[in-house]
Amino acid sequence: MLLGGIGLIAATLHLYPAFEVSNSKPHFSPAAADRQIEAAQSYLSGHPDDIDSYIALGMGYYQKGPDHYVEAMNAFEKARDLGATSELLFYYTGVMYDALGLPEYAINELSKYLRHHPNDYETLLRLGNLYFRQKRTDDALAIYKEALHSWPKDATAWFNYAILNKDKGNYPVALNALEEVEKIAGRLPEGGVYERGEIYRLSGDTTRAFQSYQEELAAHPSFLPALEATEAMLRAKGDQKQARNFQKRIREIKKQAAAAKSNP
Repeated sequence: MLLGGIGLIAATLHLYPAFEVSNSKPHFSPAAADRQIEAAQSYLSGHPDDIDSYIALGMGYYQKGPDHYVEAMNAFEKARDLGATSELLFYYTGVMYDALGLPEYAINELSKYLRHHPNDYETLLRLGNLYFRQKRTDDALAIYKEALHSWPKDATAWFNYAILNKDKGNYPVALNALEEVEKIAGRLPEGGVYERGEIYRLSGDTTRAFQSYQEELAAHPSFLPALEATEAMLRAKGDQKQARNFQKRIREIKKQAAAAKSNP
């Protein structure tokens, strides 16, 4: 799997860039979600204890997105109170807790889902990312080792494993993992060569680090972390003229990003 759906460098932390986790669970359009909500509410008006209707109602709200997650969770909770046992409720509730900024609750729910489906790719990577954001790096590494055992040719898992090992200071392991990504995918994602540069920098090889930043910028000229890292290295070398040029580019990109954010 190469591209998909759980975001990483750009949207979240230095989290796990560009390769994302695809969503293999059921998905339907907003119009279909509205129809499902209407049908479930209509049936519940005459059958207020119908478990399946509460699950259908929750799924409808879930499919409408984060603005409706509280309504979805209320419907799922009612279904559970009535005796619902579907393990999918753990998955969907975990995703919603994560989106609502409640990571420990999300970890608990996703862990329960994995007890029923231990090899669910998407849930494993979601849980690994949650552990990483909570700075539970050892737990995240254990998740990714498990993922790589099941999917040894998966570029996403290898890339995330590289970032985790960088965070732990396991630099040779991290570099080897990036090599695996390139073997499998034929390339690193946007930000990937910059990450290699960061590994070199942290291990004390500033020459290779600088080269990696330049390779990243050759492919992605507006990649801000690589611009900032390059500017810092130029300043450290005493090349103030070049550093000022990069400072100007950085200001322009940040200004453009701010304008785009204020005028979506």
